[in-house]
Amino acid sequence: MQVRIFSLSFEPGNRGFNDAELRDFMKDVEVISVSDHLLIRNETPYLVLILKYNSYAIGSSPVQGNQPRSRDKPSEPWKTLLTDADTGLFNLLREWRAQRCRKDGLPPYVLFTNVQLAQITKARPQSLADLSKIEGVGQSKCDRYGAELLSITQLNRETPEPVQVHGSQEG
Repeated sequence: MQVRIFSLSFEPGNRGFNDAELRDFMKDVEVISVSDHLLIRNETPYLVLILKYNSYAIGSSPVQGNQPRSRDKPSEPWKTLLTDADTGLFNLLREWRAQRCRKDGLPPYVLFTNVQLAQITKARPQSLADLSKIEGVGQSKCDRYGAELLSITQLNRETPEPVQVHGSQEG
């Protein structure tokens, strides 16, 4: 695992942070966690991101070994963490993240990476203490987003069981 720090300046004309360098960097790495900090220097806001990541040689991925990545379907190692039964909760968490990003004006990976959402899906935390056990989810994220995440995971506490109909016989 490696660490890289990005300092993104706010661009008033674009009404957002310039994240072009970050997006370019993320093309060939698997982001494990992101910590974010907002700083103001000389009246200019800066978003400082601390990324923990695994890097891979260009054209390889953690899932496919040294096989070249398909340009049509990029590697998504977080999918290996999920079962079919997890898909519903994971999609709910992604929808929540998208809405929250629009509201806060932040890119999705700043809130939670797909790996973190997959880990939350598997763990189905029922408390802030449970949520803080996920790598990259510290006190700050628990304070800001914990209640919302817990309301989603508590509604989806267990893997849904198939519905069985008893007492009906065909004849």
